[in-house]
Amino acid sequence: MLVQLWNVMAPVLIVIGLGFCWGRSRVPYASEFVTRAVMNIGAPCLVVSAISQADISGEGFAQVAIAASVVLAGTALLGAIVIRLMGGDLRALLSPIVFPNTGNMGLPLCLFAFGEEGLALAVAFFMVQMTTLMTFGVALMSRSGTGLWATLRGLLQQPLIHAIAIALIMLASDVQLPVWVDSTLKLLGDFTIPLMLLTLGVSLSTLSTTGWWRSMGLSLLRIVGGLAFAWLAVTWMGMSGPARNVVLLQAIMPAAVFNYLLALKYDREPAAVAGIVVASTVMALVAVPLLLAILI
Repeated sequence: MLVQLWNVMAPVLIVIGLGFCWGRSRVPYASEFVTRAVMNIGAPCLVVSAISQADISGEGFAQVAIAASVVLAGTALLGAIVIRLMGGDLRALLSPIVFPNTGNMGLPLCLFAFGEEGLALAVAFFMVQMTTLMTFGVALMSRSGTGLWATLRGLLQQPLIHAIAIALIMLASDVQLPVWVDSTLKLLGDFTIPLMLLTLGVSLSTLSTTGWWRSMGLSLLRIVGGLAFAWLAVTWMGMSGPARNVVLLQAIMPAAVFNYLLALKYDREPAAVAGIVVASTVMALVAVPLLLAILI
């Protein structure tokens, strides 16, 4: 069991650790370029490639997507109540509770724990979260009151959304890509996960945090609340096997670094949001192995 856990966790922790050391060494790291390359090329190719190569049904994919929606909605409601009771800024603090790191950290963990099928199913959770983050998340933190049409227009310009549409069409129609297209997509998609992990490590090394006790409490809400709603969703839907395991694992991921970037952009308590990102990542390093010990 310990060997299995180490085989899953070690690659992720080592690459994040390399990124963290890189950030601390003050050697320049082109985070903006890497992020653009990942979001505009790597992640879209990874989404289509994962769906193309995995043997999953449209029903299983849809179940994970619905469960992801339940987790996001549930944690949003719970987070809003707790933040209001604390007297905190809802627009600043809700996003890191609702949106976990299902990309940088969740995708590789699901790949190493559950194989190619796990990666393809994890993409379903990631797709729902990213679509919601780029609409509801941006609208929540924005100070300019971004209009619905402007938000939708910006969303439709994202290559990742185009990839999601292609992946859904492939699932619905059972289309098989030509070998050369599939190989090209896999080649481009394969750089996504290591670069995501490296960038996560670099980002964690540079975050300036504040309010540790509040950060720890809200981080606990992110992980425990996510797991609770995920368990309710998979139980209610009667999910089993890799689909169930992927939903549970993705739901306990720490707060996504993208929450901090939004807080920084819109000046929504970036130091407090950074604290939640860092604290929840530390907590996840304990929670993830414990959950994996049960699932694998």
